[in-house]
Amino acid sequence: MKLLKPPQALTREVIFYIIFGVATTIVSFASYILFVRYLDFGIALANTLSHFLAILFAYVTNKIWVFQALDFSAKQITKEFFKFLSGRLATWAIDTLLLLLLVNVLGYDAILSRVFTTVIVVILNYMVSKLLVFKRHSSETA
Repeated sequence: MKLLKPPQALTREVIFYIIFGVATTIVSFASYILFVRYLDFGIALANTLSHFLAILFAYVTNKIWVFQALDFSAKQITKEFFKFLSGRLATWAIDTLLLLLLVNVLGYDAILSRVFTTVIVVILNYMVSKLLVFKRHSSETA
């Protein structure tokens, strides 16, 4: 399995992942803050809803711009989205458990805890997308 790419392809993919990762994080954080601070939702519910919105946004941006997976057939979208959603649900579970541990058990601030868990989730999400979801497309751009 070839994981290294020529610098130009790696740079483009990573730059786009960072750009859309920041945008996805903004979607996630803004909705999380809205749910926690203004709508008084519990942490787990707020985290779940904010992840759902971020997952939809991230799938579209990762598919089109980051990994350039431009096969829009129903079969391909279904297969990719299932893998993408599965990976994101796994990282959501990790994020939620860490968040509940940090906030409810250790007593850390809910927003600062979310910043910490987001770093972990971003790294895991890139690995899942690159190695499992859009694997074929990533290797085609090398």
